Amino acid sequence: MKRLLLLLVLLLAPSSALALPMYAQRSGRTCGNCHVSPTYQDQNGWENPELSKRKCNMSCQGCHTNPLGGGLRNTSGRYYGQSTLSMFPLQERSYSDYGREVLPAAVANRLRLQYSAQIPGRGGKKTIPSNWKEAQEGVGGDQTEGWNVFGRPFGAASEYAYWDGRYGDLNPDPMVQLGGDFRFAYFSGSKSFFPMQADLHASVHPIEHVTAMGTLAARGRTAGPVATFTQERLPFFARNAFLMAHEFPMMAYAKAGIFMPSFGTYIDDHTSFTREFLEMDVSNADDTVLGVELGMAPNYPFAQVSFFRNMTPYGAPDGTNPGFGGAANFGWRDLGFSVTGSLMLKRRDLDARGNLDAASVGWGFNPAYFWEGLPLTYMGEFAIGRRQRPLTGDNAPFWAMYHEVWWTVFNGISVRGKYDAGSRDADLANNLEHRFSAALDISPIPGVTFIAQGRVLLHPDTGPSADVFIHTHLWF
Repeated sequence: MKRLLLLLVLLLAPSSALALPMYAQRSGRTCGNCHVSPTYQDQNGWENPELSKRKCNMSCQGCHTNPLGGGLRNTSGRYYGQSTLSMFPLQERSYSDYGREVLPAAVANRLRLQYSAQIPGRGGKKTIPSNWKEAQEGVGGDQTEGWNVFGRPFGAASEYAYWDGRYGDLNPDPMVQLGGDFRFAYFSGSKSFFPMQADLHASVHPIEHVTAMGTLAARGRTAGPVATFTQERLPFFARNAFLMAHEFPMMAYAKAGIFMPSFGTYIDDHTSFTREFLEMDVSNADDTVLGVELGMAPNYPFAQVSFFRNMTPYGAPDGTNPGFGGAANFGWRDLGFSVTGSLMLKRRDLDARGNLDAASVGWGFNPAYFWEGLPLTYMGEFAIGRRQRPLTGDNAPFWAMYHEVWWTVFNGISVRGKYDAGSRDADLANNLEHRFSAALDISPIPGVTFIAQGRVLLHPDTGPSADVFIHTHLWF
C-alpha cells in the first residue's frame, strides 16, 4: 500500500495549485503554510525585515503570479500547495497542522522523504537564510524543481524577490514557469460529462522586476467536450496576457495587457451571483479587459486600481464601441479577519452590453487564528449596481450576496456550505433568486482534488430545482 501511495505521488504530484480566498484567510493561523522558518536552524530567530521589504501578506499576490489571484502560482503558492493543502505533504508541514493528519504523521513524513530521495537536488541538508546578506552569500542556494519550473533571471537577484532556501527545495525565482488547471465535471442538470476548466499558464521572468504572463483558457460547454471544440468561436481565449513590473517595496506592481478587472472577492465559483451579475465570470472572454493596473499589498492593507478598454462582445454589430472603464479594490486583510471594498464603472454602447456601475463590500473571519480548536473560516460579500436594459437602455438596479463557511476536518479534507442570493433586476417583482450548496473537498496528494457538490436553486419563475456537481481538479 505504501509503494502504491508513493507511486501516485511520483506520477501526479505537480508544483502548483489553485488557491482560494478561503485558503488565504484560514492561513492566518501560521506562517508555516507559505515558507520554511529560519528558526529551524537559528534558534535565536532571524532578522525581521522592515515593512517595505516584507513579502508576507494575506492577499492574492502572496501566492499567485497574477496579483488578482487564480491560476499560475509563485514560489510561496507552490510551497503552500505542497505543504498544506493535501493529505500527504511534499514539503514541511506547518506545526499547526500536525494534529489533523488523517494517517499517522510518521507515514506522511516517510512518503515525503522517499519522494524527495527520487528527485535530483531534493533531500539535501536544509539551509535557510536568516537575512538578505546570507541570501546574497548563497545560503540555501542551488534549489531545483520539476520540469515545468526552471532557470533564473539574468543579472543580480532582487532583495524583494523570493529567496533560496526559504521555500524548501523549490526554485524561488524561476525564469520560466509552466502551469495548468483542469477540471473534469459531471453536471446532473445537463446529465453530461464535460471539461469544466482547461487552462494553460506560462510566465517568463527574464530579469528581476519584469515578468510576462499568459493564460490560455478553453471555453467549456456543459453539453460535453465535442460541443466545446465544435462551437462557432475559437474554443480557446486569452484570459491573461500581460507584462508586469513588480518586486518593488510594499509588494507594489504595475501591469498592462489583458486581464480581469480587480473587483470584489475572486472566488472559484463563477456561477455565484456576485461573479455572474458583475461581469466577473472567468469562463467568459467578454468579461476580460485590455488595460493597465497598479497595486500594492504590504501586510496588511492592499489597494488596486485599473483603467481599461472593454472587450467587444461576440456577435455585436460592426462599429459597436466597447467603451472604457475603471475599477478599484482596496481594504485590509489581516490574520484573523478581512474587510474589502470595490468600485467599478463601465461606459460603452448598448450593443456592447451597455453601461455598468457597481460597488461591493466583502469580509472574512478566521476563528482558528484566535483558537486552534475551531478550524472554521467564514467569508462573504454584498454587491449592488445598475446596468442598462438591453432593449430600452434605461437602468436596471441589481444586487447580489454570498456567505460561505469552510470546516477543515483534516489536512486535505474540507466541508463547505454556501448561500447565494441576488436579484438581476430589483425593479421587477418576483425576481429574487436563492441558491444553497454544500460540498466535500478531498485532496489526497498535491495536484489532485475531488469535489462533490449539491445545490438547490429557488427561482421565482421555475420554483425549486436541485443539481449535483462532481468534478476532479488537476493542476501542475
